[in-house]
Amino acid sequence: MHYYHVDVFSEKPMNGNGLTVVFPDKHLETGTLLKIARELRQFETIFIFPPNTDGSFPARIFTMEEELTFAGHPILGAGAVLHRLSEDAGAEMQIRLRLPEKDVEIHSQYRDSAYLETMDQGIPQWISTVGSQFYQEIAESLSLEASQIDKRYPIEVVSTGLPYLLVPLGRGIGEAKISHPKFEAFLNTFGAKFVYVFETATLECRSWDNFGMVEDVATGSAAGPLCAYLVRNGFKKAGEMVDISQGKYVGRPSVIQAWVDKKAGHVWIQGNVVFFGRGELG
Repeated sequence: MHYYHVDVFSEKPMNGNGLTVVFPDKHLETGTLLKIARELRQFETIFIFPPNTDGSFPARIFTMEEELTFAGHPILGAGAVLHRLSEDAGAEMQIRLRLPEKDVEIHSQYRDSAYLETMDQGIPQWISTVGSQFYQEIAESLSLEASQIDKRYPIEVVSTGLPYLLVPLGRGIGEAKISHPKFEAFLNTFGAKFVYVFETATLECRSWDNFGMVEDVATGSAAGPLCAYLVRNGFKKAGEMVDISQGKYVGRPSVIQAWVDKKAGHVWIQGNVVFFGRGELG
């Protein structure tokens, strides 16, 4: 089976968030897909299967720990690869991926040496607002002080496919790291799967796997919820393009652009994708 290595949310190779897009040539069990993702050792790997009769592409996404039902940068990266592989595609192309729990539409546009990928993440789900009595425990779970949380902003759990605990920081984002011994179970008490901390003044963001071992470079599945949160709470306007920065603390600065549609209330994200390499597995 062949694969492509692309960098998402960047206009230059070896920047942004790396991704492997794998095209299995036969059915593979879930355990085998997970082993391949671990061998490739990217933050996420997406597997693209032959298209359905309606033209959609079945897809499955894995981290090195588990399968995800949704993720941002794998979907955008896969869109760029499918665009490049399509013999009939022009400068622009519409692509639909069929994930285990929902379909996702991608608009792909080739510009110069990069692909600009845009995804409709749909209408956000507002899962919970966290009471201030939990702020101290949340701060300590991230190796921070409660005083570093920006109290002008609520702590909320929002999802466009994966539920994130959005934690606003007034200062000290560079000090954040997961220190809770059972962080995933702790997040679950609020209805969240992962955490996304953001600096309110700059919209610099950080996210990790729940063991705190690997920091994500750019998290598209969190940027959409953050944009929706900012609009809902009056910090940004519907239709306004929001630049969300991430990756500074792992040496791969990235920019995710997001906005909320004025009419339908859908969340959109977009970013550039560049090709780094390709190869064969097995």
